[in-house]
Amino acid sequence: MIKNLLLGLSILFFSLDLIAQNKSDLAPCGTISYRSDWLKNYQRNPSQFQTENDTILYVPLTIHLVGSDAGTGYFGFDNLMDALCILNSDFEQANIHFFTEGDIRYIANSAWNTHSTVLDGAEMMFANNVDNTLNCYFVSDPAGNCGYNLPYAGMAMSKSCSGASDHTWSHEMGHALSLPHPFLGWEGGISHDGSVPHSYNNPAPEKVTYNYTFFKDTLILDTIIIDTTYVEKIDGSNCTHAADGFCDTKPDYLNYRWSCDADSLSTVTQTDPNGVKFISDGKLIMSYSIDNCVDRFSFEQIGAMRANLLDEKANVLYNQMPIVAPDGPPVALYPLNDDQVPFEDITLEWEPVAGAAGYVGTVRRLFNNSSFIVEEFETTETSINIGDLSIGKEYSWEVTAYNNYHFCEDLSELQIFQTADVSGVGNIEGLTDFSVYPTLMKTSSTFTIYLNLDRAMDLKMRVYSVVGRVFFEQNLEGIGGLQTTSFDLPDLNSGVYFVGVESEFGRILERVIVQ
Repeated sequence: MIKNLLLGLSILFFSLDLIAQNKSDLAPCGTISYRSDWLKNYQRNPSQFQTENDTILYVPLTIHLVGSDAGTGYFGFDNLMDALCILNSDFEQANIHFFTEGDIRYIANSAWNTHSTVLDGAEMMFANNVDNTLNCYFVSDPAGNCGYNLPYAGMAMSKSCSGASDHTWSHEMGHALSLPHPFLGWEGGISHDGSVPHSYNNPAPEKVTYNYTFFKDTLILDTIIIDTTYVEKIDGSNCTHAADGFCDTKPDYLNYRWSCDADSLSTVTQTDPNGVKFISDGKLIMSYSIDNCVDRFSFEQIGAMRANLLDEKANVLYNQMPIVAPDGPPVALYPLNDDQVPFEDITLEWEPVAGAAGYVGTVRRLFNNSSFIVEEFETTETSINIGDLSIGKEYSWEVTAYNNYHFCEDLSELQIFQTADVSGVGNIEGLTDFSVYPTLMKTSSTFTIYLNLDRAMDLKMRVYSVVGRVFFEQNLEGIGGLQTTSFDLPDLNSGVYFVGVESEFGRILERVIVQ
Protein backbone atom coordinates (compact mmCIF):
# COMPACT_ATOMS: atom_id res chain seq x y z
CA MET A 1 0.00 0.00 0.00
CA ILE A 2 1.25 3.47 -0.79
CA LYS A 3 0.37 6.28 1.59
CA ASN A 4 1.12 9.83 0.53
CA LEU A 5 0.49 12.72 2.87
CA LEU A 6 -0.67 16.05 1.51
CA LEU A 7 -4.29 15.44 0.58
CA GLY A 8 -6.35 18.56 1.26
CA LEU A 9 -10.12 18.45 1.60
CA SER A 10 -10.48 20.56 -1.53
CA ILE A 11 -8.77 17.91 -3.71
CA LEU A 12 -11.24 15.07 -4.07
CA PHE A 13 -10.77 12.68 -6.95
CA PHE A 14 -14.45 11.95 -7.22
CA SER A 15 -15.85 15.47 -6.69
CA LEU A 16 -18.36 16.81 -9.19
CA ASP A 17 -18.96 20.46 -9.97
CA LEU A 18 -22.33 19.80 -11.55
CA ILE A 19 -25.38 18.62 -9.64
CA ALA A 20 -26.87 15.64 -11.41
CA GLN A 21 -30.33 14.41 -10.53
CA ASN A 22 -31.42 12.22 -13.44
CA LYS A 23 -30.49 8.55 -13.32
CA SER A 24 -28.80 8.72 -16.72
CA ASP A 25 -26.54 11.52 -15.44
CA LEU A 26 -25.37 9.62 -12.37
CA ALA A 27 -22.52 7.15 -11.98
CA PRO A 28 -23.76 3.66 -11.00
CA CYS A 29 -21.95 3.62 -7.66
CA GLY A 30 -19.59 5.98 -5.85
CA THR A 31 -18.20 3.29 -3.54
CA ILE A 32 -14.53 2.62 -4.23
CA SER A 33 -14.62 -0.87 -2.78
CA TYR A 34 -11.71 -2.74 -1.31
CA ARG A 35 -11.18 -6.01 0.49
CA SER A 36 -11.33 -5.06 4.14
CA ASP A 37 -9.13 -6.75 6.72
CA TRP A 38 -12.27 -8.49 7.97
CA LEU A 39 -13.10 -9.85 4.48
CA LYS A 40 -9.53 -11.00 3.86
CA ASN A 41 -9.57 -12.84 7.16
CA TYR A 42 -12.91 -14.43 6.33
CA GLN A 43 -11.82 -15.49 2.85
CA ARG A 44 -8.69 -17.13 4.20
CA ASN A 45 -10.81 -19.57 6.21
CA PRO A 46 -14.61 -19.22 5.77
CA SER A 47 -15.28 -22.40 7.76
CA GLN A 48 -14.11 -20.63 10.91
CA PHE A 49 -17.07 -18.24 10.71
CA GLN A 50 -20.70 -18.85 11.48
CA THR A 51 -23.16 -18.26 8.67
CA GLU A 52 -26.29 -20.08 9.94
CA ASN A 53 -27.57 -20.30 6.39
CA ASP A 54 -30.87 -21.92 7.35
CA THR A 55 -31.85 -19.06 9.68
CA ILE A 56 -33.36 -15.76 8.57
CA LEU A 57 -31.34 -12.84 9.91
CA TYR A 58 -33.49 -9.78 10.65
CA VAL A 59 -31.58 -6.52 10.20
CA PRO A 60 -32.83 -3.09 11.39
CA LEU A 61 -32.68 -0.05 9.13
CA THR A 62 -33.02 3.59 10.03
CA ILE A 63 -34.47 5.40 7.02
CA HIS A 64 -33.59 9.08 6.52
CA LEU A 65 -35.48 10.97 3.80
CA VAL A 66 -33.68 14.19 2.89
CA GLY A 67 -35.37 17.17 1.26
CA SER A 68 -34.86 20.88 0.70
CA ASP A 69 -34.51 23.54 3.38
CA ALA A 70 -38.20 24.28 2.78
CA GLY A 71 -39.14 20.68 3.61
CA THR A 72 -40.01 19.67 0.04
CA GLY A 73 -38.74 17.07 -2.42
CA TYR A 74 -38.66 14.09 -0.07
CA PHE A 75 -38.56 10.56 -1.47
CA GLY A 76 -42.22 9.46 -1.65
CA PHE A 77 -43.39 7.05 1.02
CA ASP A 78 -44.99 4.76 -1.56
CA ASN A 79 -41.69 4.78 -3.50
CA LEU A 80 -39.89 3.86 -0.29
CA MET A 81 -42.23 0.89 0.18
CA ASP A 82 -41.41 -0.26 -3.37
CA ALA A 83 -37.69 0.13 -2.70
CA LEU A 84 -37.93 -1.86 0.56
CA CYS A 85 -39.83 -4.56 -1.28
CA ILE A 86 -37.09 -4.84 -3.94
CA LEU A 87 -34.38 -4.83 -1.26
CA ASN A 88 -35.94 -7.72 0.64
CA SER A 89 -36.72 -9.60 -2.56
CA ASP A 90 -33.06 -9.37 -3.61
CA PHE A 91 -31.85 -10.56 -0.21
CA GLU A 92 -34.38 -13.36 0.16
CA GLN A 93 -31.85 -15.70 -1.52
CA ALA A 94 -29.43 -14.85 1.32
CA ASN A 95 -32.02 -15.42 4.07
CA ILE A 96 -31.57 -11.80 5.16
CA HIS A 97 -34.63 -9.66 5.86
CA PHE A 98 -34.56 -5.93 6.58
CA PHE A 99 -37.04 -4.08 8.76
CA THR A 100 -37.46 -0.41 9.65
CA GLU A 101 -36.55 0.50 13.20
CA GLY A 102 -38.39 3.51 14.57
CA ASP A 103 -40.12 6.21 12.57
CA ILE A 104 -39.00 7.36 9.15
CA ARG A 105 -36.78 10.40 9.76
CA TYR A 106 -37.20 13.53 7.61
CA ILE A 107 -34.27 15.93 7.20
CA ALA A 108 -34.81 19.37 5.63
CA ASN A 109 -31.36 20.33 4.35
CA SER A 110 -30.73 21.36 0.76
CA ALA A 111 -26.94 21.06 1.04
CA TRP A 112 -27.20 17.42 2.12
CA ASN A 113 -29.98 16.72 -0.38
CA THR A 114 -27.66 17.64 -3.26
CA HIS A 115 -24.13 17.15 -1.97
CA SER A 116 -21.07 17.12 -4.21
CA THR A 117 -18.63 14.98 -2.20
CA VAL A 118 -18.88 11.90 -0.03
CA LEU A 119 -17.32 13.93 2.78
CA ASP A 120 -20.47 16.07 2.77
CA GLY A 121 -22.43 12.85 2.96
CA ALA A 122 -20.31 11.64 5.86
CA GLU A 123 -21.07 14.91 7.69
CA MET A 124 -24.80 14.28 7.14
CA MET A 125 -24.50 10.74 8.47
CA PHE A 126 -22.40 11.62 11.52
CA ALA A 127 -25.00 14.24 12.46
CA ASN A 128 -28.04 11.96 12.10
CA ASN A 129 -27.09 8.28 12.44
CA VAL A 130 -28.91 6.02 14.87
CA ASP A 131 -26.74 3.46 16.67
CA ASN A 132 -27.17 -0.29 16.22
CA THR A 133 -28.98 0.07 12.89
CA LEU A 134 -27.88 0.35 9.28
CA ASN A 135 -28.49 3.99 8.34
CA CYS A 136 -29.84 4.65 4.84
CA TYR A 137 -30.25 8.14 3.34
CA PHE A 138 -32.34 8.99 0.26
CA VAL A 139 -31.21 12.24 -1.38
CA SER A 140 -31.51 13.92 -4.77
CA ASP A 141 -27.82 13.76 -5.64
CA PRO A 142 -25.34 11.66 -3.61
CA ALA A 143 -22.08 13.15 -4.95
CA GLY A 144 -22.98 12.47 -8.58
CA ASN A 145 -23.75 8.78 -8.04
CA CYS A 146 -26.76 6.50 -7.90
CA GLY A 147 -25.48 5.58 -4.46
CA TYR A 148 -22.46 4.97 -2.25
CA ASN A 149 -21.63 3.25 1.02
CA LEU A 150 -19.27 4.59 3.67
CA PRO A 151 -18.18 1.69 5.90
CA TYR A 152 -17.86 3.96 8.94
CA ALA A 153 -21.11 5.90 8.43
CA GLY A 154 -23.93 4.64 6.20
CA MET A 155 -25.45 4.48 2.75
CA ALA A 156 -26.68 7.29 0.50
CA MET A 157 -29.02 6.56 -2.43
CA SER A 158 -30.32 8.78 -5.18
CA LYS A 159 -34.10 8.97 -5.28
CA SER A 160 -33.98 8.69 -9.08
CA CYS A 161 -32.10 5.35 -8.80
CA SER A 162 -34.44 3.85 -6.19
CA GLY A 163 -37.56 2.99 -8.16
CA ALA A 164 -39.58 -0.21 -8.21
CA SER A 165 -37.22 -1.82 -10.74
CA ASP A 166 -33.90 -0.49 -9.39
CA HIS A 167 -31.32 -2.50 -7.44
CA THR A 168 -29.06 0.34 -6.28
CA TRP A 169 -30.03 -0.14 -2.63
CA SER A 170 -29.25 -3.86 -2.81
CA HIS A 171 -25.88 -3.06 -4.41
CA GLU A 172 -24.93 -0.57 -1.69
CA MET A 173 -26.24 -2.91 1.01
CA GLY A 174 -23.90 -5.56 -0.40
CA HIS A 175 -21.04 -3.11 0.13
CA ALA A 176 -22.22 -2.45 3.69
CA LEU A 177 -22.11 -6.19 4.37
CA SER A 178 -18.48 -6.51 3.17
CA LEU A 179 -18.84 -7.17 -0.59
CA PRO A 180 -16.52 -5.44 -3.10
CA HIS A 181 -17.28 -5.02 -6.78
CA PRO A 182 -16.41 -8.14 -8.81
CA PHE A 183 -14.20 -5.80 -10.88
CA LEU A 184 -12.34 -4.57 -7.77
CA GLY A 185 -9.34 -2.47 -8.78
CA TRP A 186 -10.81 -1.35 -12.11
CA GLU A 187 -12.90 1.49 -10.60
CA GLY A 188 -10.41 4.00 -12.04
CA GLY A 189 -9.20 1.78 -14.86
CA ILE A 190 -5.71 0.33 -14.93
CA SER A 191 -4.45 3.26 -12.88
CA HIS A 192 -6.39 4.66 -9.94
CA ASP A 193 -6.82 8.04 -11.62
CA GLY A 194 -7.93 6.79 -15.05
CA SER A 195 -4.75 8.12 -16.65
CA VAL A 196 -3.79 4.86 -18.39
CA PRO A 197 -6.08 3.93 -21.30
CA HIS A 198 -6.94 0.29 -21.89
CA SER A 199 -8.40 -1.62 -24.83
CA TYR A 200 -10.39 -4.69 -23.88
CA ASN A 201 -9.04 -6.34 -27.02
CA ASN A 202 -5.59 -6.36 -25.46
CA PRO A 203 -4.55 -8.55 -22.53
CA ALA A 204 -5.19 -6.91 -19.17
CA PRO A 205 -2.18 -6.20 -16.94
CA GLU A 206 -1.34 -8.51 -14.06
CA LYS A 207 -2.15 -5.77 -11.54
CA VAL A 208 -4.16 -2.55 -11.31
CA THR A 209 -4.17 0.23 -8.73
CA TYR A 210 -7.15 1.90 -7.09
CA ASN A 211 -7.82 4.74 -4.68
CA TYR A 212 -10.10 4.11 -1.70
CA THR A 213 -9.12 7.08 0.45
CA PHE A 214 -12.56 7.74 1.89
CA PHE A 215 -13.90 4.19 1.85
CA LYS A 216 -11.68 2.50 4.39
CA ASP A 217 -13.16 1.24 7.68
CA THR A 218 -12.28 4.55 9.35
CA LEU A 219 -12.12 8.05 7.89
CA ILE A 220 -8.60 9.46 7.46
CA LEU A 221 -8.63 13.01 6.13
CA ASP A 222 -4.95 13.77 5.60
CA THR A 223 -3.86 10.68 3.64
CA ILE A 224 -4.47 9.44 0.13
CA ILE A 225 -4.69 5.66 0.12
CA ILE A 226 -3.82 3.81 -3.08
CA ASP A 227 -3.70 0.03 -3.23
CA THR A 228 -2.69 -2.58 -5.79
CA THR A 229 -4.61 -5.74 -6.62
CA TYR A 230 -4.15 -8.65 -8.97
CA VAL A 231 -6.38 -8.86 -12.03
CA GLU A 232 -8.50 -12.02 -11.94
CA LYS A 233 -7.83 -14.61 -14.64
CA ILE A 234 -10.44 -16.71 -16.38
CA ASP A 235 -8.74 -20.00 -15.42
CA GLY A 236 -9.36 -19.28 -11.73
CA SER A 237 -5.68 -19.66 -10.83
CA ASN A 238 -5.64 -16.44 -8.77
CA CYS A 239 -9.31 -16.11 -7.80
CA THR A 240 -8.67 -16.37 -4.06
CA HIS A 241 -6.55 -13.22 -3.93
CA ALA A 242 -7.38 -11.28 -7.12
CA ALA A 243 -10.21 -8.74 -7.47
CA ASP A 244 -13.00 -9.44 -4.94
CA GLY A 245 -11.44 -12.69 -3.69
CA PHE A 246 -14.52 -14.78 -4.49
CA CYS A 247 -13.94 -17.69 -6.87
CA ASP A 248 -17.61 -17.98 -7.89
CA THR A 249 -17.75 -14.43 -9.28
CA LYS A 250 -15.99 -14.75 -12.61
CA PRO A 251 -13.64 -12.08 -14.01
CA ASP A 252 -15.18 -8.70 -14.80
CA TYR A 253 -13.24 -5.56 -15.77
CA LEU A 254 -16.28 -3.42 -16.73
CA ASN A 255 -16.27 -0.32 -14.53
CA TYR A 256 -19.18 1.48 -16.21
CA ARG A 257 -22.91 0.88 -16.53
CA TRP A 258 -23.32 -1.84 -19.14
CA SER A 259 -26.17 -3.69 -20.82
CA CYS A 260 -26.46 -7.44 -21.21
CA ASP A 261 -27.71 -9.89 -23.81
CA ALA A 262 -30.68 -12.26 -23.46
CA ASP A 263 -28.59 -14.55 -21.24
CA SER A 264 -27.60 -11.66 -18.94
CA LEU A 265 -24.03 -11.73 -20.20
CA SER A 266 -21.97 -8.69 -21.22
CA THR A 267 -21.92 -7.70 -24.86
CA VAL A 268 -18.33 -6.48 -24.45
CA THR A 269 -15.60 -9.11 -24.75
CA GLN A 270 -12.61 -8.66 -22.43
CA THR A 271 -9.15 -10.23 -22.43
CA ASP A 272 -7.47 -11.52 -19.29
CA PRO A 273 -3.70 -11.26 -18.57
CA ASN A 274 -3.15 -14.65 -20.24
CA GLY A 275 -4.80 -13.43 -23.45
CA VAL A 276 -8.02 -15.42 -22.89
CA LYS A 277 -11.22 -13.79 -24.17
CA PHE A 278 -14.32 -13.79 -21.94
CA ILE A 279 -17.62 -12.05 -21.20
CA SER A 280 -18.93 -11.03 -17.77
CA ASP A 281 -21.90 -12.23 -15.71
CA GLY A 282 -24.55 -9.51 -15.69
CA LYS A 283 -26.74 -11.22 -13.10
CA LEU A 284 -24.48 -10.30 -10.20
CA ILE A 285 -26.01 -7.49 -8.15
CA MET A 286 -22.52 -6.23 -7.26
CA SER A 287 -21.59 -5.70 -10.92
CA TYR A 288 -22.31 -2.55 -12.93
CA SER A 289 -24.75 -4.22 -15.34
CA ILE A 290 -28.05 -2.39 -15.77
CA ASP A 291 -30.95 -3.15 -13.46
CA ASN A 292 -32.89 -5.48 -15.76
CA CYS A 293 -29.86 -7.82 -15.92
CA VAL A 294 -29.15 -8.36 -12.21
CA ASP A 295 -30.92 -10.80 -9.91
CA ARG A 296 -28.46 -12.58 -7.62
CA PHE A 297 -25.58 -12.74 -5.21
CA SER A 298 -23.17 -15.64 -5.55
CA PHE A 299 -23.03 -18.44 -2.97
CA GLU A 300 -19.69 -17.18 -1.64
CA GLN A 301 -20.95 -13.59 -1.49
CA ILE A 302 -23.96 -14.73 0.53
CA GLY A 303 -21.72 -16.59 2.98
CA ALA A 304 -19.58 -13.48 3.48
CA MET A 305 -22.57 -11.20 4.08
CA ARG A 306 -24.10 -13.54 6.64
CA ALA A 307 -20.78 -14.04 8.42
CA ASN A 308 -20.25 -10.27 8.45
CA LEU A 309 -23.61 -9.76 10.17
CA LEU A 310 -23.04 -12.52 12.71
CA ASP A 311 -19.48 -11.47 13.48
CA GLU A 312 -18.61 -7.84 12.72
CA LYS A 313 -22.16 -6.44 12.92
CA ALA A 314 -23.66 -8.65 15.62
CA ASN A 315 -24.80 -5.46 17.40
CA VAL A 316 -27.62 -5.03 14.85
CA LEU A 317 -29.04 -8.53 15.38
CA TYR A 318 -30.76 -7.61 18.64
CA ASN A 319 -34.29 -8.39 17.46
CA GLN A 320 -34.85 -11.71 15.72
CA MET A 321 -38.59 -11.91 16.50
CA PRO A 322 -40.41 -10.51 13.46
CA ILE A 323 -44.05 -9.49 13.55
CA VAL A 324 -46.52 -11.20 11.23
CA ALA A 325 -47.55 -9.77 7.90
CA PRO A 326 -50.81 -7.81 7.60
CA ASP A 327 -53.78 -10.16 7.31
CA GLY A 328 -54.65 -9.75 3.66
CA PRO A 329 -55.30 -6.68 1.50
CA PRO A 330 -57.71 -3.95 2.65
CA VAL A 331 -61.35 -4.15 1.57
CA ALA A 332 -62.56 -0.91 -0.03
CA LEU A 333 -65.67 0.71 1.44
CA TYR A 334 -66.01 3.96 -0.47
CA PRO A 335 -66.09 4.87 -3.28
CA LEU A 336 -66.77 1.55 -4.97
CA ASN A 337 -66.92 0.51 -8.60
CA ASP A 338 -69.34 2.61 -10.69
CA ASP A 339 -70.05 5.04 -7.83
CA GLN A 340 -70.70 8.65 -8.79
CA VAL A 341 -69.31 10.90 -6.09
CA PRO A 342 -69.17 14.64 -5.47
CA PHE A 343 -65.92 15.99 -6.87
CA GLU A 344 -65.22 18.11 -3.80
CA ASP A 345 -63.55 17.04 -0.57
CA ILE A 346 -63.45 13.32 -1.41
CA THR A 347 -62.70 10.81 1.35
CA LEU A 348 -61.58 7.25 0.57
CA GLU A 349 -62.48 4.56 3.12
CA TRP A 350 -61.51 0.90 3.67
CA GLU A 351 -61.79 -1.76 6.33
CA PRO A 352 -58.98 -2.11 8.89
CA VAL A 353 -56.45 -4.93 8.42
CA ALA A 354 -55.12 -6.89 11.39
CA GLY A 355 -51.35 -6.54 11.73
CA ALA A 356 -51.15 -3.32 9.69
CA ALA A 357 -49.10 -0.38 10.97
CA GLY A 358 -50.30 1.83 8.14
CA TYR A 359 -51.64 2.01 4.61
CA VAL A 360 -50.27 3.27 1.29
CA GLY A 361 -52.42 3.98 -1.73
CA THR A 362 -52.72 5.57 -5.13
CA VAL A 363 -55.43 7.48 -7.00
CA ARG A 364 -55.22 7.56 -10.80
CA ARG A 365 -57.04 9.57 -13.44
CA LEU A 366 -58.28 7.28 -16.23
CA PHE A 367 -58.52 8.32 -19.86
CA ASN A 368 -58.22 6.71 -23.30
CA ASN A 369 -57.29 3.28 -21.89
CA SER A 370 -54.44 4.87 -19.98
CA SER A 371 -53.93 6.52 -16.59
CA PHE A 372 -51.69 8.81 -14.57
CA ILE A 373 -51.23 9.24 -10.83
CA VAL A 374 -52.98 12.24 -9.30
CA GLU A 375 -52.57 11.35 -5.62
CA GLU A 376 -50.33 9.09 -3.56
CA PHE A 377 -51.06 8.78 0.13
CA GLU A 378 -49.86 7.18 3.37
CA THR A 379 -51.84 7.07 6.59
CA THR A 380 -52.22 5.09 9.79
CA GLU A 381 -56.01 5.56 9.60
CA THR A 382 -58.56 3.62 7.54
CA SER A 383 -59.62 6.66 5.52
CA ILE A 384 -57.95 9.55 3.79
CA ASN A 385 -59.31 12.86 2.49
CA ILE A 386 -57.79 13.52 -0.92
CA GLY A 387 -59.47 16.89 -1.48
CA ASP A 388 -61.04 17.87 -4.80
CA LEU A 389 -60.81 16.09 -8.14
CA SER A 390 -61.87 17.25 -11.60
CA ILE A 391 -65.59 17.23 -12.36
CA GLY A 392 -67.05 14.57 -14.62
CA LYS A 393 -63.93 12.41 -14.83
CA GLU A 394 -63.16 8.76 -14.15
CA TYR A 395 -60.70 7.74 -11.44
CA SER A 396 -59.40 4.57 -9.84
CA TRP A 397 -57.93 3.91 -6.41
CA GLU A 398 -56.31 1.08 -4.48
CA VAL A 399 -54.58 0.72 -1.14
CA THR A 400 -52.25 -1.76 0.57
CA ALA A 401 -51.32 -2.43 4.19
CA TYR A 402 -47.79 -2.55 5.59
CA ASN A 403 -45.87 -2.83 8.83
CA ASN A 404 -42.20 -2.33 9.61
CA TYR A 405 -41.27 -5.88 8.54
CA HIS A 406 -43.56 -6.33 5.52
CA PHE A 407 -43.65 -4.00 2.49
CA CYS A 408 -44.78 -6.18 -0.43
CA GLU A 409 -48.40 -6.92 0.48
CA ASP A 410 -51.23 -7.28 -2.03
CA LEU A 411 -53.26 -4.28 -3.10
CA SER A 412 -56.97 -3.95 -2.52
CA GLU A 413 -59.29 -4.64 -5.42
CA LEU A 414 -59.14 -1.73 -7.85
CA GLN A 415 -62.16 0.57 -7.55
CA ILE A 416 -63.22 2.82 -10.44
CA PHE A 417 -65.53 5.76 -9.80
CA GLN A 418 -66.78 8.93 -11.49
CA THR A 419 -66.91 12.47 -10.15
CA ALA A 420 -69.88 14.80 -10.49
CA ASP A 421 -70.81 18.33 -9.52
CA VAL A 422 -73.30 18.00 -6.65
CA SER A 423 -73.39 21.71 -5.93
CA GLY A 424 -75.88 22.26 -8.76
CA VAL A 425 -79.23 20.71 -9.64
CA GLY A 426 -78.02 18.40 -12.40
CA ASN A 427 -80.39 16.92 -14.94
CA ILE A 428 -82.35 13.79 -15.81
CA GLU A 429 -83.67 13.53 -19.33
CA GLY A 430 -87.46 13.36 -19.11
CA LEU A 431 -87.66 15.09 -15.69
CA THR A 432 -89.26 18.52 -15.94
CA ASP A 433 -89.48 19.37 -12.23
CA PHE A 434 -87.77 18.22 -9.01
CA SER A 435 -87.72 19.54 -5.47
CA VAL A 436 -87.25 18.39 -1.88
CA TYR A 437 -89.25 19.64 1.13
CA PRO A 438 -88.21 20.64 3.67
CA THR A 439 -84.60 21.54 2.89
CA LEU A 440 -84.03 22.35 6.56
CA MET A 441 -84.96 19.30 8.63
CA LYS A 442 -84.24 17.48 11.82
CA THR A 443 -82.67 14.05 11.99
CA SER A 444 -85.10 11.08 11.81
CA SER A 445 -87.83 13.33 10.37
CA THR A 446 -89.84 12.81 7.17
CA PHE A 447 -89.08 14.54 3.89
CA THR A 448 -90.87 14.56 0.55
CA ILE A 449 -89.62 14.70 -3.01
CA TYR A 450 -91.68 16.14 -5.85
CA LEU A 451 -91.20 14.84 -9.39
CA ASN A 452 -92.73 15.66 -12.75
CA LEU A 453 -91.83 13.14 -15.45
CA ASP A 454 -92.82 13.18 -19.11
CA ARG A 455 -92.57 9.35 -19.16
CA ALA A 456 -92.28 6.44 -16.77
CA MET A 457 -88.77 5.35 -15.68
CA ASP A 458 -87.07 3.47 -12.87
CA LEU A 459 -85.40 5.75 -10.34
CA LYS A 460 -83.25 5.41 -7.25
CA MET A 461 -83.37 7.91 -4.39
CA ARG A 462 -80.19 8.42 -2.31
CA VAL A 463 -79.04 10.59 0.59
CA TYR A 464 -75.34 11.60 0.35
CA SER A 465 -72.90 13.30 2.69
CA VAL A 466 -70.90 16.21 1.28
CA VAL A 467 -67.96 13.81 0.72
CA GLY A 468 -70.16 11.50 -1.32
CA ARG A 469 -70.86 8.73 1.17
CA VAL A 470 -74.29 7.15 0.68
CA PHE A 471 -76.29 6.95 3.93
CA PHE A 472 -79.63 5.85 2.56
CA GLU A 473 -81.03 4.62 -0.73
CA GLN A 474 -84.32 3.24 -2.01
CA ASN A 475 -85.68 2.23 -5.39
CA LEU A 476 -88.47 4.40 -6.73
CA GLU A 477 -90.91 3.70 -9.54
CA GLY A 478 -91.29 6.91 -11.53
CA ILE A 479 -94.62 7.23 -13.26
CA GLY A 480 -95.47 9.73 -15.95
CA GLY A 481 -96.71 13.08 -14.68
CA LEU A 482 -96.53 14.68 -11.24
CA GLN A 483 -95.86 12.47 -8.20
CA THR A 484 -94.85 12.98 -4.59
CA THR A 485 -93.13 10.41 -2.40
CA SER A 486 -92.24 10.69 1.30
CA PHE A 487 -89.33 9.03 3.08
CA ASP A 488 -88.15 8.75 6.66
CA LEU A 489 -84.78 10.45 7.04
CA PRO A 490 -82.21 8.15 8.66
CA ASP A 491 -80.55 9.09 11.94
CA LEU A 492 -77.86 11.53 10.76
CA ASN A 493 -75.45 13.91 12.43
CA SER A 494 -76.03 17.61 11.93
CA GLY A 495 -74.60 18.95 8.71
CA VAL A 496 -75.04 19.41 4.96
CA TYR A 497 -76.36 16.53 2.84
CA PHE A 498 -77.69 15.96 -0.67
CA VAL A 499 -80.91 14.23 -1.62
CA GLY A 500 -80.85 12.95 -5.16
CA VAL A 501 -82.63 10.75 -7.64
CA GLU A 502 -80.91 9.04 -10.57
CA SER A 503 -81.73 6.88 -13.54
CA GLU A 504 -80.05 5.68 -16.70
CA PHE A 505 -80.85 9.12 -18.11
CA GLY A 506 -78.93 11.17 -15.51
CA ARG A 507 -78.95 12.36 -11.93
CA ILE A 508 -80.32 15.38 -10.04
CA LEU A 509 -79.62 16.52 -6.49
CA GLU A 510 -80.96 18.98 -3.94
CA ARG A 511 -78.95 20.31 -1.02
CA VAL A 512 -80.49 19.93 2.45
CA ILE A 513 -79.39 20.81 5.97
CA VAL A 514 -79.94 18.55 8.96
CA GLN A 515 -80.03 20.26 12.35
